[in-house]
Amino acid sequence: MSEDARTPEAPLVLVLGTADWNAVVATNQHRVTAALAERYRVVFAEGTGTRQLRLRDARRVARRLAPRPRTAGRPVPAGVDVLSPRLVPHHAASTRAVNTALLHRQVRRWIEHPGPRLLWTYTPFSYGLERHADRTVYHLVDLLHENPGVHRGRLLAAERALAARTDLALATSPAVEEHLRRQGFASPLCLPNVADVAVFAAARGRAPQRRPVAVFAGTLARHKVDLELLADLAEQVPLRLVGPVVDVAGDPAWHRLLAAGAQVVGPLPPDQLADELARAGVGLVPYRSSPLTAGISPLKTYEYLAAGLPVVSTALPAVTPVAGAVWVQDRTTFAGRVRDLLAAPDAGRATRLAALAEGHDWTSRGRELRALAGSLLAA
Repeated sequence: MSEDARTPEAPLVLVLGTADWNAVVATNQHRVTAALAERYRVVFAEGTGTRQLRLRDARRVARRLAPRPRTAGRPVPAGVDVLSPRLVPHHAASTRAVNTALLHRQVRRWIEHPGPRLLWTYTPFSYGLERHADRTVYHLVDLLHENPGVHRGRLLAAERALAARTDLALATSPAVEEHLRRQGFASPLCLPNVADVAVFAAARGRAPQRRPVAVFAGTLARHKVDLELLADLAEQVPLRLVGPVVDVAGDPAWHRLLAAGAQVVGPLPPDQLADELARAGVGLVPYRSSPLTAGISPLKTYEYLAAGLPVVSTALPAVTPVAGAVWVQDRTTFAGRVRDLLAAPDAGRATRLAALAEGHDWTSRGRELRALAGSLLAA
């Protein structure tokens, strides 16, 4: 962050997230916050939720209502302040007035900032903060209204209301871009997800010999991941699953997956994840076909390629086949493609694949986002 960004008249960015700062998996909003902080001061307001409240959310709600000193977790970049808003965990007409008052009070520093104010929101439940912003960005990384537990009508209505007051709408996939157009956002810009390419590329140089193992890196949630497909695959090839496990208890396919010998590694920090991928043979994108996954832009595609892994994906609109690098298969041919790739390792393939990931990194994207922010604030 430049010295100029510390002056009272410098721009102040408020990022309204949908996740906690210390969430297990770093997402687009964490990366964008860090990228913006290289030029601007940023307040990151942790997510207040988009789903209707569930019993299992009680612990998270209690932690918000009685916050403790922040524990060590994801490093907070210089120039970023992390805020945990205390709101009624329910987005409806009955809570709108009280949540508006609570949120505005807690971000008063941003509202009263004497310099330019940029609102960068990942949630449409912004409670009128866009009225205090000089410029507003709505950054949609998923079709939020398709997520389980979300009140679809309320979320879509909130997006339509926000559209009239948004200066720039960003999408991470063509399907999300089209959704924004239908919701009334003018000229949305599609910026697919990218990865920390350098971290995964560096792991290729220190990795031992690759193993004939297929790997999936990401959140194992049954509403996104095709567990039946993975269970079929685990019965044919060695399989490792790297990432948090969500909502799979009691699913027969999950138990069949474990019985077939799939190894559940759990979430890993970036360097260790990079080492894991650099030792594997094939990277998997095994998502279900659904209205939700139609909008997904899997950043893991570039993580796999940077680590030198060929990619086998189910049919997602945002995944394009690339000869010799990325294969898009249906359920009947998915396992066969993985088997063929594991059975025919190619010593020179890793270097060729890594070259495809170059430029699809957060360093390049960060420069692009800071330029977009600068253009908005200068307009």
